[in-house]
Amino acid sequence: MNVIVAVKLYIEKMANEAGPGLKILLMDKETTSIVSMAFSQSDMLQKEVFLFERIDSGRSNEKIKYLKCICFLRPTKQNVALLSQELRNPKYGSYFI
Repeated sequence: MNVIVAVKLYIEKMANEAGPGLKILLMDKETTSIVSMAFSQSDMLQKEVFLFERIDSGRSNEKIKYLKCICFLRPTKQNVALLSQELRNPKYGSYFI
């Protein structure tokens, strides 16, 4: 199996398991590159993923509870710490890690 196909299948599985409804994809620097290699934004919109954020960016604290957050992160110390911080004060309605 080709790497791009494997990445597409994995990301499609994550989006499908989150169920219907609007979604955000929360990524780190590396996973952002992986997603952009496999999908265009219009491809992701077809999967109801309309917002993309980096976990290490200075994001707003505005609550968006109607969104489902799909977390596509590497298991680094920094990402675990940032995700823990996010989950202590959740911005989104549900999280798929």
